[in-house]
Amino acid sequence: MINHTIKASRVGYKCSCQRWILITTMLVGLSGCRIWDMAAFQWKNENAKTAWLNEGKNADKEFVDESITRTVVPFTMLNNHILVNVTVNKTMPLTFVLDSGAAATVITETNKTNTLELPTNKPITIGGAGSGKAPTAYIVHNAHIQLGGFSISDLSVIYTPTSAMPFRSIDETYFDGVLGADFFNCCLVEINHDAQTLTITKPDDNSRAHYRTEQWQEVLMPVESNTPYFTTTLHDEKKLTTVKLMLDTGSTGTLSLFAENDRFALPDKTFAATSTGIQGTSANLVGLLPHFSFGDTTFNQLPTYFRFEGSNSQDGSDGVLGNQVLKRFNTVFDFSAERMWFQPSKQFISFIGADRSGLRLLPHTEGAIVLDVAKDTGAYTAKISVNSIITEFEGEPVTYASFDKLKMALSHPKRETVPLCWEFKKQKLCNEVQLDSRL
Repeated sequence: MINHTIKASRVGYKCSCQRWILITTMLVGLSGCRIWDMAAFQWKNENAKTAWLNEGKNADKEFVDESITRTVVPFTMLNNHILVNVTVNKTMPLTFVLDSGAAATVITETNKTNTLELPTNKPITIGGAGSGKAPTAYIVHNAHIQLGGFSISDLSVIYTPTSAMPFRSIDETYFDGVLGADFFNCCLVEINHDAQTLTITKPDDNSRAHYRTEQWQEVLMPVESNTPYFTTTLHDEKKLTTVKLMLDTGSTGTLSLFAENDRFALPDKTFAATSTGIQGTSANLVGLLPHFSFGDTTFNQLPTYFRFEGSNSQDGSDGVLGNQVLKRFNTVFDFSAERMWFQPSKQFISFIGADRSGLRLLPHTEGAIVLDVAKDTGAYTAKISVNSIITEFEGEPVTYASFDKLKMALSHPKRETVPLCWEFKKQKLCNEVQLDSRL
């Protein structure tokens, strides 16, 4: 179970002019964010041009082959995010997160994206999880995004400076952007965790027939405000409850339930945890949910975040199903038909554990940065300080490639200790961190 659920890309704008008029009073600080800016954003993306390219040709010429309706690209995992290589405006390769819960495509502020010199003359407020003030981002028109042999041009995107992201610096911002609803609306999107490939296909009867077999389970997936949901049941400590959950590959957690209204009974044993979103921090209690259903699959004693402050409940939803659960399935999103197909992946039988160390970590260019240290835990006893950089794990350097392995070790039920080295105020320290169940 992660101890830091980033919702880095839930862009909370609504495209219709009517909706814009209703929320104008909330945006008085954004004098440059005009009604026609929002209308243009909606119109531009409805008329953005998609193309399937012959990847053997010069990409700059964008040779469109009408017979090609499919592209397959590899992806990597970092902090339970799906990362793919893209190009923006035909420049250098960038790394984007595939985020089914993002209502738009987003470009974040990094050293690489700063070279794009994106305009900041069309401000907009964006919303997400957290209890703070909604930050300011910027609309950027006429973007060109290419992913393998597929591209979208004349696209409006959101540019988010570091101040509008759940990161404190560029060094903590480990992706250059987010592929959101623009890519899911146009295509069938298959995420194959076994092969670590992303397949983007033009939706039609032939492409859908590939998944309408006994190897795949199909579920209804209503898409509201460019966001996918599904309805299922869960059993808390008292009763069986039907819930509406967002399907969110951009969430790095397991399951988060919006618990402000006391709808859900808490487990007998929990621990407090902070999560960070676009609008700041959220207060949670982490506990084991007795029973949760995803299609015909049942999860028992699932580590779950019960969020009491900072929820971003969209369209009356009850919570978010994150990538720690979704990555245990190969999945296919079909926004246009409001369907989803899935099958167990090789990761299906791997454990889902809650943190046992007391550390809340994020990837960092120099290792893993410590955001929080819970009292009365092994990390606290080892005297690891907030803002330390974990640099070594079991004698090996902590890098983007090994970050997920570190996080898994800190929650593994069969481990008693984890040897770590870290740097704090230019001093290097090492110690064995005791692991104990917090639930």
